[in-house]
Amino acid sequence: MHAGINSILASLLMLWSISCAPAALQSNGVLVVAHPDTPMFDEQTLQKIYLGKIVEIDGRPIIPVNMTRGSTMRKTFMEKILAQDDEKFTAYWTVRRYIGKGSPPREFLSVEEQLEYLRKTPGAIGYLDESLESKTGLKTMLKKP
Repeated sequence: MHAGINSILASLLMLWSISCAPAALQSNGVLVVAHPDTPMFDEQTLQKIYLGKIVEIDGRPIIPVNMTRGSTMRKTFMEKILAQDDEKFTAYWTVRRYIGKGSPPREFLSVEEQLEYLRKTPGAIGYLDESLESKTGLKTMLKKP
């Protein structure tokens, strides 16, 4: 009888640890990085950039980029920086595009593709997990735990 209870407890513990794992992976902070020539800006300006309300700073074009929809990093960025969910962001850009007010940020499938684009595109800004900070070779604009 005790072996059956122990087996059930072990199974429940394993399920609990698996269900908690995604939350642990998402606990890392967001690092907003940019091409080295990009002027510094604050978090409020960053939000306006991703909403297409600011397209240049000090006369220099600013080009925001995004990870693809469904990405854990994109979800974290949306929550911690833009304070909204992906559905609301996508709906916002659907309307803006329809009325001729711009296009949403370009999307990348991988962090490596995004970093390559940021390194060679003046004014480009993006984001990644803060654990990658020392490997980017880019300007750190904002760090949010």
